[in-house]
Amino acid sequence: MTGALSEWRTQIMIKSNLLEWFPQGKFQSNPSVKEDEVAIPLSKNQWLLLKMSSLTEREQQLVSLLTGEESAFDGGPWYDYLVHSRGKLPKSVQKIQFVHCHLFHYENETIGSWLEMMRTILPNRIADFQLSSQDYIFVLDQTQLIPVKAVLHDTLSAIEYDFSLALTIQIGQIWTRMFEGSYSELFQAENALFTKWWEQAQHSNVHSFSQLFLWGISQRGFISPILTQKLHQLIESQDQLVDIIAALWENTAVVTKAAQQLYIHRNTLQYHIDKWEELTGLQLKDLTDLTLCYHVILTDLF
Repeated sequence: MTGALSEWRTQIMIKSNLLEWFPQGKFQSNPSVKEDEVAIPLSKNQWLLLKMSSLTEREQQLVSLLTGEESAFDGGPWYDYLVHSRGKLPKSVQKIQFVHCHLFHYENETIGSWLEMMRTILPNRIADFQLSSQDYIFVLDQTQLIPVKAVLHDTLSAIEYDFSLALTIQIGQIWTRMFEGSYSELFQAENALFTKWWEQAQHSNVHSFSQLFLWGISQRGFISPILTQKLHQLIESQDQLVDIIAALWENTAVVTKAAQQLYIHRNTLQYHIDKWEELTGLQLKDLTDLTLCYHVILTDLF
């Protein structure tokens, strides 16, 4: 009893001292933060929430020491290249994809094991790094297409249970080598969209790029122009694809009817559909992916 009372008094003193150092801070029972915020862990179920822009330079340095953020989240060639647009592309691949993970709840003791599990179930991973205490990025080589959304969707519940996590995942778009010079901008645009999503919808799930892109269209200013521009370039680089997308849209993705409208054999149309999926991961018989592609080519049709 005496030990518990002593521990309680110590926690009260720590909280009191922290509020003296950071009078604008707030205590909360989870580590969830918004943009420009940081959560300092105090105990298993309590964090001190601070807004970084309201802190002096000295206070920001103190926060970095308390969280270990500077050493933990600043380093590695992929981090430098994608987050800060510094240095050279660490590795060139035919097709690249970014998987964005945000943890709503986690326990420090299980993070390492979770990372090892993610590296195992993503065999085409070429790198991973942290953006914050709650955000992790996995860089994939999709030269040989692996349907990672299906894999992660099927295992999410088990992963959360096994490692005491609550997380949401965005599967980024597959970008070809023709956009190597824009990888950093594309990554930042994807991550900004993902961040806006989880700030408003804090629940576990695995989302495709198409799902969040279409959600972002309904939110003013949520879609970075570079995402639409590069997708448009990719579509235009494929023979007849604009007409194919339009025909599939008009026929609710029924391949036989779309082929008749285009005056081509059904197998020929299926070949183009399969080729596009192999290149981008987008399946034109899936209405969500088809809607994304149709939105991108709207300016070509009207």
